Amino acid sequence: MLAFYAVGLGVIVLGVVIMVNARRFRRRAVRVPGRIVAMRVRGSMYYPVVAFTTLDGRYVETGTNFGSSPPPGRVGDAVYVLYDPADPARARVDSLSGRGTLFGALFVAFGVVFTAMATLLSLPA
Repeated sequence: MLAFYAVGLGVIVLGVVIMVNARRFRRRAVRVPGRIVAMRVRGSMYYPVVAFTTLDGRYVETGTNFGSSPPPGRVGDAVYVLYDPADPARARVDSLSGRGTLFGALFVAFGVVFTAMATLLSLPA
């Protein structure tokens, strides 16, 4: 039982950290039009490589750290990109999965399920 609690709480904490970091990123990020120029595949996840021009006119082409399945688009598709003005190579496709909130919320939900399972299993029969 204790293992279920530990896993559940750990996954909840990880989900909250992901959501907080995603929110911090979105607060400082700049949104610009861009394009998917390539797609990297790792397992069943798709990680787009995006190209965009920063507000100060620099051309940037960078891979994103947020993957999704299905992919957020196809090579050549126009997308909106969120990038960190202090480090434009830190960029994400501005989509539900690219924002990080959904990913974090899923972790929290799984953690709640594990914790609920631990509680149910610890009740007397």
